[in-house]
This record gives sequence, structure tokens and C-alpha cells, in this order.
Amino acid sequence: MRRLARAAAFASIFFVVTMAICHAGCPSSKAPAAPAPSPSGSPAPVAFTTAMPGTTPMPTATPYVEPQLYDVADEIETINRDGTLYYYFQGNRDGTAKVKAEVRYGRNLWNDCAQVRIRIPFITKYPLAGNPYTGLGNIEPGYGYFVTSKTLDHSIEFRVALPTNANNVDNKDTELKGFYNLKWKLPGWAISYINEYDQSIIKPPAGTWTSYYEGKLTLPDYQFAKGVKISAFWNYRVLFDTGGLFKDALGGTIFGSVNVVALSITDSWGIGANGLWKFKFEANATAKF
Repeated sequence: MRRLARAAAFASIFFVVTMAICHAGCPSSKAPAAPAPSPSGSPAPVAFTTAMPGTTPMPTATPYVEPQLYDVADEIETINRDGTLYYYFQGNRDGTAKVKAEVRYGRNLWNDCAQVRIRIPFITKYPLAGNPYTGLGNIEPGYGYFVTSKTLDHSIEFRVALPTNANNVDNKDTELKGFYNLKWKLPGWAISYINEYDQSIIKPPAGTWTSYYEGKLTLPDYQFAKGVKISAFWNYRVLFDTGGLFKDALGGTIFGSVNVVALSITDSWGIGANGLWKFKFEANATAKF
């Protein structure tokens, strides 16, 4: 009952925050920004208004539309549709290993801020003894609301992890996941922080309880070459289902984009005897269409 009460309280808090974000409004519904200077130094294109007979048409500047860009990773996006291929190899401290290959698809709803997304994972596990085994993981449909500005991006997201796993590659419970993400944008760099809370809401006899908070601090999102950025991050987790055990890891990410495709490579290492993992390599490719 205490776990269910915690899950209910968590859902209530995130509902209130969602309403606050929604009332803040979506940037796409606001008036367009002021005209920006042409990169080449040539005058910006102009459109002529219809004039009355005998008068001279008056030029009006064409509104500048800021291009839509990807952020530090793929947590906050404002595109119509996106598809992602995600891969990681994780080596654990006990000598086992895990590989996840995940396909993601996202779609905007009534504006650029509201999105639905589905994640379909395929997992391979490498035990200490015996052959590796592969199966479908737990599919996660979700909803997110994303608000961006020149100085601050923030978003809230809910996901439900369904017990669709095959061949015992994933947990058998049903989990509710909530995220609140922040990104402060400063001249030449940025800081982002991800809040995540995962809680089992349905646990069959063969399943295990899941309850933890995870935080991830990423900076400086520094661009050292055209279209290429680098960041370091600290990732930690507090396991409420294991007496409040604390685990963390440090890592770095190289991120780049080419036209409508965003690419990132991440490497991280667990810290101390209770590290989140021994090491973890991640690769991500996201395309908008």
C-alpha cells in the first residue's frame, strides 16, 4: 500500500506541473520573431503589400523563422515527426553484459509542443555461464509536452512500460515513468538536468518491484566545430526498492547533426563499488521527417 501511495502522489505532482507548462503556452503559437540579418550580408527578402491605385507599394520584411534544432540529446525536440535508432552495450560489475537496440517513433499532436512517442526495444543478455539470449523488451508508449525559448527549455513526459518482454530479457512488471527536463541556454554553452522517477504499478508474482529516482546533469554543450558539440555528464540513481541504495556514473557525449539527422556517441563509467554499471557505450541517430 505504501508503494501504491507513493505512485499516486508522484502522478499527482506531475499532473500539476503539466498543467502549469500547458498554461505557459507553446512557442509555436506566439507571434513570429523579428527579422534576422542575412548571413551573407545581403538584404533580407521583402514582400510588397497591395497598394491603392496611384500609390507606391510599401515593402514589408518577411518574418524570420528560427530553424528547429536538436538539443543536447533527444530529450527536448520540436519537430513534426521523428524516428530514432538507439543502441547501447552495457558491461556490468558482476561480469554479465546487456545489449539494447531500440526503435523509436514520435509524432506531434495539436501543436509543436505536444508529442506522442513509442519505444520498441530488443534486448540481448550475456550471462556468466551459458549462451546469450535475445528477446523483445518492454514496449513504452508515452506523451510529452515541450516548451522552448531562447534561454530555457523545459518539458514533462510520461511513459508506461508494458510487460511485453519475451525470453525473460526484461522485468515482468508494468511501470509508470515520469520525467521533468530542464535546459538553461547561455552564450556559447548550456546546462541541462533530467529528473526521472520510475515506479511499478502492477507486479505479477514472477516480477520484481521497481522504484527509483534518477538524475542526470549535463554540461557544457560546447560547440568546438561547426555542427559538433561535446558535453560531460553525471548520472545517478537512488533505489527506493533497495533501501535507498545510491549508484552513479560519469561520462561524455559527442553530438553532431547533418541536415535533418542528429547523431550522438556516449561513453560512461560507473563510480566505485556501487556504480550504475562498469561501462556503457551508447549510439543514437535521430531523423526528422
